[in-house]
Amino acid sequence: MTLGDRLRIILKERGIKQVEFAKVLGVSANYVSLLISGKRGPISDTLAKLIEETYGYSAQWVMNGEGEKLSSPSLSATKIEFLKKIQKMPDDEITALLAFANSLESVKRTFISEIENPSEK
Repeated sequence: MTLGDRLRIILKERGIKQVEFAKVLGVSANYVSLLISGKRGPISDTLAKLIEETYGYSAQWVMNGEGEKLSSPSLSATKIEFLKKIQKMPDDEITALLAFANSLESVKRTFISEIENPSEK
């Protein structure tokens, strides 16, 4: 698997376009296009580490396809992105998210209980 293949995987799994990927990483869209097409490469350690920090894909995997794909195998890329956003939020917004998550758990428990023990009407 080439560097371009790995970058395409990141873009697909994250649902982002090359232009957005380039902008977030601080490189040109043309450079990303050249990397994906195989006309440029390899990338620097610094860029690989930035991809790891930003998107959760292991720098080692991005650079050479070796090791774990995700830097935190127990967390998906989406969860890593969400955690990074939470770190930037003020406490009142985090409290609101926690209340929302708790309400989801309550709804889920109620729903499962009703399926497992349907009441007679």
